[in-house]
Amino acid sequence: MNLLFIGIVALSLWLLYLQYKSNARKRSRLLTPVRPASILKINSYTSHGIMATVQFKDNSCPQLGERIQREGDLYKITGIIPETEPEADAGKVERVWACRLEKL
Repeated sequence: MNLLFIGIVALSLWLLYLQYKSNARKRSRLLTPVRPASILKINSYTSHGIMATVQFKDNSCPQLGERIQREGDLYKITGIIPETEPEADAGKVERVWACRLEKL
């Protein structure tokens, strides 16, 4: 009987430890910086996932793993397809990209 009790206590402590580690990872993932961008259009496909047209406020190229935000939802960039002709607005070139996103 004592061995069963010790085993249950050890198992519960191990599960508590795993839950703490998982929660700490989620918290640290949410604290990473979000890149300033505007999501112009979101399409959801069953075979490809979420495809979106994204316009970044800075002119640098997006990288895989970067995070962007739309209306309180966080998205992670998992794929990038550059548009062939970026649109010019008042002499300033804004880059528009087709990106595959994963909702966090």
